[in-house]
Amino acid sequence: MDHEDLDLLNDDEEFDELYEKTVNRTVVETTTRRSVPVQRDLMNNVLPGEVPFYNEVHREVSYGPSHHSFRTEELDYYVYPTNLQKRTYQYDIVRESLLQNVLCAIPTGMGKTFIASTVMLNFFRWTKTAKIIFMAPTRPLVAQQIQACLGITDIPNDETAILLDKSRKNRETIWKEKRVFFATPQVVENDLKRGVLDPKEIICIVIDEAHRGIGSYAYANVVQFIDRFNTSYRVLALTATPGATLENVQEVVDKLNISKIELRTEESADVLRYMKEKHKEKITVGLSMEIEDIIEQLGIAIMPVLKQAIELEIYDHCAPSQINAFVAMQKSQKIITNPSIPEGIKWRDFFILQLLNHMGQMLKRIKIYGIRTFYSYFKNKYNEFTTKYNLGKSTNKIAASFYYHPILRTLRKQCDAYLEDPKFLGHDKLQHIRDELAEFFSEGNATMSRVIIFTELRESALEIVKCVDAMDDHHIRPHIFIGQARAKEGFDDVEFKRKNQPKGRKKVDRLKRQEEDAEIERERQKKKDQEKLERSASRTGSSEDAQINGMTQKQQKDIIHRFKQGEYNVLICTSIGEEGLDIGEVDLIICYDTTSSPIKNIQRMGRTGRKRHGRIMLLFSSNEERKFEKAMEDYSNLQKLIGQNYITYKKSDRILPPEITPRCVEEFIPINEQNEEVSHMGDTDEVIRYATQCMLGKKPKLKEKKKVKKPEPPKSIKRFFMPSNVETGIVPASNLVEKCVIDSTGKKIVVDGKINNVTREPVKEIKTEGTRRIVDLIAEDSISDNDVDLHAIDDANLKKRNVCKPSTTVDKKRKIQQQPTAPSKGEELTAIKSPQSLPRELPVLTPSEREYFETHYRPEASVSIDLVPHLDFATKTGQVGHSSLVSSIISLASRLKNNDRSTVIDMNRTKCIARGLQSGVVKEDNSELSIMDEPNSSASFPNTSVVTGSQLMADKKPLDKTTQAILDQLLDSDSDLEL
Repeated sequence: MDHEDLDLLNDDEEFDELYEKTVNRTVVETTTRRSVPVQRDLMNNVLPGEVPFYNEVHREVSYGPSHHSFRTEELDYYVYPTNLQKRTYQYDIVRESLLQNVLCAIPTGMGKTFIASTVMLNFFRWTKTAKIIFMAPTRPLVAQQIQACLGITDIPNDETAILLDKSRKNRETIWKEKRVFFATPQVVENDLKRGVLDPKEIICIVIDEAHRGIGSYAYANVVQFIDRFNTSYRVLALTATPGATLENVQEVVDKLNISKIELRTEESADVLRYMKEKHKEKITVGLSMEIEDIIEQLGIAIMPVLKQAIELEIYDHCAPSQINAFVAMQKSQKIITNPSIPEGIKWRDFFILQLLNHMGQMLKRIKIYGIRTFYSYFKNKYNEFTTKYNLGKSTNKIAASFYYHPILRTLRKQCDAYLEDPKFLGHDKLQHIRDELAEFFSEGNATMSRVIIFTELRESALEIVKCVDAMDDHHIRPHIFIGQARAKEGFDDVEFKRKNQPKGRKKVDRLKRQEEDAEIERERQKKKDQEKLERSASRTGSSEDAQINGMTQKQQKDIIHRFKQGEYNVLICTSIGEEGLDIGEVDLIICYDTTSSPIKNIQRMGRTGRKRHGRIMLLFSSNEERKFEKAMEDYSNLQKLIGQNYITYKKSDRILPPEITPRCVEEFIPINEQNEEVSHMGDTDEVIRYATQCMLGKKPKLKEKKKVKKPEPPKSIKRFFMPSNVETGIVPASNLVEKCVIDSTGKKIVVDGKINNVTREPVKEIKTEGTRRIVDLIAEDSISDNDVDLHAIDDANLKKRNVCKPSTTVDKKRKIQQQPTAPSKGEELTAIKSPQSLPRELPVLTPSEREYFETHYRPEASVSIDLVPHLDFATKTGQVGHSSLVSSIISLASRLKNNDRSTVIDMNRTKCIARGLQSGVVKEDNSELSIMDEPNSSASFPNTSVVTGSQLMADKKPLDKTTQAILDQLLDSDSDLEL
């Protein structure tokens, strides 16, 4: 032995010495050798392998004083809260749990959390610094225990802490400062291994859902780790079912150091009085003709393979319809692990049993769940094998003889035809569910009642949701409730073919393949988006999304909240709804399928009959009834065996001094306002948030309704350093200038207050009074319906200058659309600010409006109108009704725009007269218009603003050539008249 081995041996001995000093447990083993009869030969010699004796080992375990520091004045009694109704079985279990390690197995809803809270309260009272830990496998269960503990025991908030996977900050400080902890077992295990948590400081651990404490689960690892350094601590394990078999129960007892099992059933005398009535109804559902036909076709296809398996003695003799998937899987595992079988024979037998396993799964699905669930599984397996076989990736001729059987082609056509009908029900169980729900909710239970339907498969759960929703009954509102995992995607034959086709070695082939992959991915994503859009338009869309993507804990919590509030009243659950979650009070339980596990069956049925009477409907098909009865019978026998001491227990430390036997003090514990509020919280995350704030030493802030903030009054301004009557705040510079206006007499009048400075665009002097009047009327009507004198601005204030850019000042408060501008004629005048500014409320044109008006309505052209005056297009007051004169002008412009022939003729004649007046060819008398150069001419026109063609034609006389030439000169080329 070298020096390194000696050092390791010394380290081990030193560790053992330290271990013996830290624990208070002493184990004395006594070995007794007892003789047994053996077989001998004719010469009286003992046969080889025979042992004439066996060793009987007896262990005596004793415990010394506990290393924990106690409050001696509190040890004489323990407190039993009377906040809730006193129940005998709870009282007895609490008394036993204080002095030894107990496995508490009582029905669901019978108050396990109350027992745990009472035990935690008393160990908190008895010790000074010792730590109590409650462990649960999920966050909702942790939150439930926090509510129960704070709502019953009133343990101080500053002594409690919650430790979940996300709360790693300051973990070591929290373990040192707090005493009562709520956590998941994985967190406790990790902190023990990291050295953050001292195992010697633990005095009590409570384990919820203790039937999980087998194998290498975290519960067993935590207890095993603590045992290395501390044997003076209490274990309280809680469960509704300790195990499915006696071996499982014994393993739980060994792993968790259990000293006694407190078992109660629904038939127990002390529990029966508190149980509500549960009416069980068992319904056996036969197979439909369609299902029988499909099973027969599958049997014909699988028969050659089954005969081969029976001849090879790798499968028991049975009918094709009785093939069992579990049996086939077990036999295939035995063959694979048998080294004596040659490899070729081994894999041949394995492929035969694998096909029988798939066949068993198909039979299970079609018998228990129906044609839809079966066909989705069958089609996936069929596509997977045929695709691989056609590409040469599989050479399994045994499976090929089944999947390429001609009768399966007929089977696939039949199933496709069935599923094309949306009203088709894949199994008669679905019709029983419809009938039961319709009858249940027709009795006036639609508002308060709740229903849970249990099934094992997600596909079946979604099918049930769609089936119930298709009833189109507004009283029945179903939704799915499943776990977090995503659904398994089926075999993608397109992707598999692309992966296994020749890829090509050239760069062009590689680039082409990448483009094709991108296109396929886009099409796939487009298809997914389209399906998602279709689901969003369906009432069952959220259930379909959950079936595909799984449900996060947030979504699960939201669905449970809606279920409690009545938004959904039918919940279709998988196994996640069986254990632990506080789903609420349920009146009807429907088990769509059954399992061979008594734990699952008991947990399902335990969801009803807690606070009021409930009903349980069990739907059986195939061999489900026999399987259910056997499971329940085995569990009943297990309960009897536990009561008959067939379990080997472990002795536990009493912890309390042997001379002290605490008496019970029944006491009502007042609950403070904050803990009372927590006990009534319905939101798991809210409870955890509250506990986390307590852990961090912050004052918990409960959610309150948001209050509308009232506007704060303006703060007072310091005025002691200001002159009297000073104006505070920011004063615009324009208000500091003295403003005045000029009246009609030319005097300046000072104006107080703000005057809106309007920059005006100058207008050329209008020569005639008639044109001035027309322009004023148009401007007045386009701005306001009030009478406004635009001549308040004196023409003397306008100065004529050389050509320059006009002012671009625009009133920002008026949004005016830009209009096309025509080139101006003659001189341009710059804008000069008028000293006689008008008040803001007066209707005036803005600079851009005035510029547009002057450009298109030229004074020098008299009443010439070139464009339709869309004055209502860019003004706020454009919707005000026009006067009759303006309406006639607008109507005239519209007719000109539409090229109305008669209007064009009349306007050209009017132009002729207007140009004649301007040039002096035509003179204006009081009653008529005449041509100057021909005094003898008798051509005369009525004195009207617009002369129609009919009026001229009425007075038409023969004209000489001179008169005709003069008129042609006036008309130029614009005339369409024939004189």
